[in-house]
Amino acid sequence: MRNFRLCFVVFVVAVLAGACAKEQSESYDQYEDRSLEAWIAQHRPELLGNRQEFGAASYYIDVLDAGRPDAAPVNDTVCWVKFDFSGRDLGGNIILTRRAAEARLAGTFTRYTHYVPYFRYCGTENGNLPEATYLAMRNEQTLGEEYFERYKNDPVRRLVSREVLLRKGAKVVLYCPSRVVGDLSGTGGYEGQYALSSGKPVRIEMTVCDTIKNPVAAEGSAVDAFCRDAQNGGLRIYDAPEKDETSSAAVLFGVLPADPADADHPYNIAERWVNVCDSVPQLYADFRYAPGRKLHFAEPYVAGVEPYRDAASIEALDRAIDEALLARFHGGDAASVPDVRTLEADSVGLSGKAKIWYIGRFLDGFVFDTNIDEVKKIVYGEVKKQGSAAEYTPEDGGMVQAWYYTVPRLKFGQWATIVTVSTHGYGAQGKQGSTTTSTSSSSNGYTQSYYDYLNYLNYINSYYGSSYGSYYPGYYGGYMNGYYDPYYSGYMPSYDTSDTETVTTVSTSTEILPFTPLLFQIYIEPAE
Repeated sequence: MRNFRLCFVVFVVAVLAGACAKEQSESYDQYEDRSLEAWIAQHRPELLGNRQEFGAASYYIDVLDAGRPDAAPVNDTVCWVKFDFSGRDLGGNIILTRRAAEARLAGTFTRYTHYVPYFRYCGTENGNLPEATYLAMRNEQTLGEEYFERYKNDPVRRLVSREVLLRKGAKVVLYCPSRVVGDLSGTGGYEGQYALSSGKPVRIEMTVCDTIKNPVAAEGSAVDAFCRDAQNGGLRIYDAPEKDETSSAAVLFGVLPADPADADHPYNIAERWVNVCDSVPQLYADFRYAPGRKLHFAEPYVAGVEPYRDAASIEALDRAIDEALLARFHGGDAASVPDVRTLEADSVGLSGKAKIWYIGRFLDGFVFDTNIDEVKKIVYGEVKKQGSAAEYTPEDGGMVQAWYYTVPRLKFGQWATIVTVSTHGYGAQGKQGSTTTSTSSSSNGYTQSYYDYLNYLNYINSYYGSSYGSYYPGYYGGYMNGYYDPYYSGYMPSYDTSDTETVTTVSTSTEILPFTPLLFQIYIEPAE
């Protein structure tokens, strides 16, 4: 009976504790909702009728542009969405941004960061999107009657109904309680100067830039278009051997010739780009590339700051890189760059060890990685870590997959350029950016106890005393040891004679979004 009473008491306490926790959680949500509503009433009263509710989630929406009327709404199908994004607290402090200008305002801008829209999957279930942005893109938004009447004739907002489905070109501002935002944080230079405290509402500005149903096909088309561009030299695709149905013999349709002297060999054709392997799609190489050959970026990366200020600055960047490559590897003489057609050197093959110098870029010209110090200085304005040749034996793997198919075909001492889809790079899932901070200290002296320092003086006294009589021992030994030793050994036992310098280093690695094509400019060192 006693045990039963004890169990009953424990049960009641647990139930009450759970109820209190639930009520407390609910009260937090209700308090935040009331706080947000009060802020909206004071600062944006026209939005009070624009509150959207989806279950326990709610937010206020301001439609700055309903989007292109001829575009399908985002929720028309399962798709991937490119959308610009900026998050601030209600005080205007930047928490997360994809925009270079805002990152500069927040004090977090870096040249290592690729400030471009998010590219994320937007399906029937939310995967990794901030909840409010997902709800806004996947659901019909109902605007207040007064709000609609006020803005329905605004040609910029393009409102045709109180019911709004976001589509390409749509630009909205969401005022959200924290529970429909989630962990609003960023890496790779996107994070803001201010952290979002728990239980604080947030303002999200979002623009739907594009919707893509098949990101694999879209990425492949981008790679094909880059290489087919006449300004980039054109593309030839060699076909795989096929068999005639009436014969067992192979009938060849444009197969890659093995003889470099063949007129159809990549060394000799008019097109600069060729497929590297007939079984690997969208992996192309320019085997005749050399520093100085211009690369044309149809939509150059423009961030408003050097070296990506405008389209012209991309061309200036390429010229500076070419000059640095020629100076580094060819003594500044373009005429000394070997022609692959006459270069007498072995191919790397699968078992050869290649020492590779490279520049990794996106198809908008942005440099996301390089191991060449001179290029680091040009692009990033600094050299945080000295680069070294990437040692690569193809059969051992360990590098990007595109290199496995390409490097064995290259000669020692050869330049080449590779363009490929993400599948043959870092994977279709991309690569997350990161920002890390490390602190190091250096000293140009030594630290020891003051007593040990006086013992060192005693050693000097004994040394000089043997040569110069009793002056040093008498003076230093009697005066300093008699006076300073008892005082400093008890009162001030430690003494620092060093000059210590503390250095804080912030390192940022570039984010590579999913389904992002890659370009590599590479140089294989001549064989030793």
